Amino acid sequence: MPEFEIIDVLETPYLFVAKSCSMEPEDISKNMGEAFQQVWGFMQGEGIQPAGGALSVYYEYHPDKMVFRAGFTIAAEDMDKAKGEVEAGVTPAGEVLYFVHKGPYSTLRDDYGIMMEHIGKIGREIAAPTWEVYLNDPSQVSEDELLTDVFTALK
Repeated sequence: MPEFEIIDVLETPYLFVAKSCSMEPEDISKNMGEAFQQVWGFMQGEGIQPAGGALSVYYEYHPDKMVFRAGFTIAAEDMDKAKGEVEAGVTPAGEVLYFVHKGPYSTLRDDYGIMMEHIGKIGREIAAPTWEVYLNDPSQVSEDELLTDVFTALK
């Protein structure tokens, strides 16, 4: 079970491609992969170095589709290089609920369910966005060793 903390965070600049897809794990994986590849290719072409990990940011919640922004954290001075489908944004500063998910991306849903129970128990409400920062690469570690930082804005 994840350990939840309420922490304050600073805004983080990132480049992203916005996408939507079904809630099926295979569809999510395919679409996120395409978005990451598109942003990574753009960054390489523009000489932009990542400032941290890959991330996905969620502003909308739908039961039957996922709407997300997928990309990479960057230095603030590179934000104005965004163009075309590759846009720039920042994760918000402020108070968030934070936890680390360990294991396959497909089991993140389970931790989100536990998170929602925890939010109710502490008398808080979530706000948008929620974002995930992927701390290691699934091509380099086993699924059981994947680490994901999860941040959820609070009202």
